[in-house]
This record gives sequence, C-alpha cells and structure tokens, in this order.
Amino acid sequence: MSTITLSVAGKIAKITINRADKRNALNKAMWQQLADFCDQLANDIKPRVVVIQAEGDKAFSAGADIAELTEMLASPELLQQNNDIVQQAQLKLQRLPCVTIAAINGACFGGGLGIALCCDFRIAASHATFAITPAKLGLLYSIEDTQRLVQTVGLATAKAMLYLGKAQTAEQAINNKLIHQVVAANELDSAVQSFIHDIVAASGSAIQGMKQTLAYLMDDPTLQQAEIRQLSKQAFDSKDFKKASQAFITKTKVEFD
Repeated sequence: MSTITLSVAGKIAKITINRADKRNALNKAMWQQLADFCDQLANDIKPRVVVIQAEGDKAFSAGADIAELTEMLASPELLQQNNDIVQQAQLKLQRLPCVTIAAINGACFGGGLGIALCCDFRIAASHATFAITPAKLGLLYSIEDTQRLVQTVGLATAKAMLYLGKAQTAEQAINNKLIHQVVAANELDSAVQSFIHDIVAASGSAIQGMKQTLAYLMDDPTLQQAEIRQLSKQAFDSKDFKKASQAFITKTKVEFD
C-alpha cells in the first residue's frame, strides 16, 4: 500500500497519510506524492473540498521520517533537496482553488503541522497535540512556513512556538487560533462531514474567488489586484449568482453544482 493515497467521491477528495506504524512520519517520496496529488486535484479532478487525514489515532503526522532525516543530516545538499520538495508540496496545497480541511487525529508536529497550516480549516480530536521544533535541531523554520504561522496565530504566539518548540494541547491550540474546532476523537469524522455539508451548500465559484482574494491580501506574489477586481466583476455574471438570484426571487432553496 502506498504511504499516501488519494480517493474521490463526488465533490469530495480525501488525501490520507498511511504510515500509522511510523506515526505517519513524512519522507521525501510522500512529499512528492502530495505535490503530484495537488496537481491532479487542481488541473483534472477539481473537487469542491479536499480533506487531509491520517490513519490511526496516535498521530496526524509526527513530522520527518527519522531514518531518512538521519541520512540527510549528513548531507546539506540532500537536506536542501528535501526542503525544496516540502516547500513545493505545501505551496501547491495552499494554492488549491477548493476548500481544504485538515482532520487532525493525534500528534501534529513539524511537517505535519506545516501541512495543516496550508489548509483553510483545521479540525482536531481533543487528544491532538501540536509543536514546531526546528530550534531544537539548530535549524530555522522556512520563510513560507513562518509566514503561514504568523498569519494564523499572530506574532507573539508564533514566537513562543518557534523559540521554545513546546507541544501544546488541542485546547491550547484553539485558544491560540491555531485550529478552528476541537471534538471528541469519535466525533472527528462526523464533525468534518458537517463542515463539508455547510461548505458545499455555498457557491463553489464564490468560495474560489474569495480564496484568491484572501491569498492576494496575504501577499501571494502570483496574484495581481486587477485580476482580483476582475473576478469580483465577473461574479455578477456567473451561473451561481444567476441561480441564487432566481431562488431569492422565487423564495426557493438554491442548490449549487
């Protein structure tokens, strides 16, 4: 079995990390597979929602694969090559035009938290824990990862997480705005499904445009103001707006594609 898989059912796609016996640790091949899946999702599958989840109940991902990391630590060149793939995969995930949800079922450390921060929403089981630990290895967190963290939790909390590298509980994480919802472990799947239900009830084209608008406001260099303003203008002529307008006039429920 592949250590990371993609499944699609209707409007919903799920990427699953399948290394429960290794606490869903991430190796170079898995990062490359994640990048490839993101290309498929963006260019071919085009779902409304993508859920990132993991097997087992111990870890969403404990971070880097220790055996592989040990080998790479002896070679700065290998370490840089791996980092390049990690950054590429995370950027592709961040820029997916659909809504992305991380379903966090346990320890979410290092690269695992990097993946979660690339998602639009993070829903965690109550036993989940979170940490970023490069300072304990004498390493820096990347500019891109640091930016996502600061944009999510704010500068003061980001400093504490990066400088100290301490793990925090799910309750601490939600208080720090690192995650959006905490539920009992046996309710994680149903909470994600409820979230998906609400998302697909809204206009997919509107959400896609809003996601691009937010990315522009968060300094995504690939987006220009004129492009975003044009998206806003085009929305008035969109199929979804026409459908919603008609439903409003006729006082009926709108159902988007």
